Amino acid sequence: MSLAKRRPIRMPKLLSAADGEACTVCGCQDGTVVFCHLNESWAGKGMSQKADDCAGFFGCRRCHDFYDRRSNGPIRLTDGVILRACYRTVRRLIEKGVLR
Repeated sequence: MSLAKRRPIRMPKLLSAADGEACTVCGCQDGTVVFCHLNESWAGKGMSQKADDCAGFFGCRRCHDFYDRRSNGPIRLTDGVILRACYRTVRRLIEKGVLR
């Protein structure tokens, strides 16, 4: 028995909604905010595959680098901090009409 390959959820409108937004981790609005995908297998992350587009948060370049461990910094991104950022992102997406 073979397992069917999992198809990731992709939502371009959700990703582009990060343009001009504030970081949901630190609050800065420096023009570098993008949609940051979670790094968890339960969210669809796999070898050479990003998590689903519905699993993540709006993050500035600095917070994104901290989250992906590309750099160290003063912000400690605990699970609670990331959960709060995800909530703030979903709430903002609903306010913008991207999600219903």
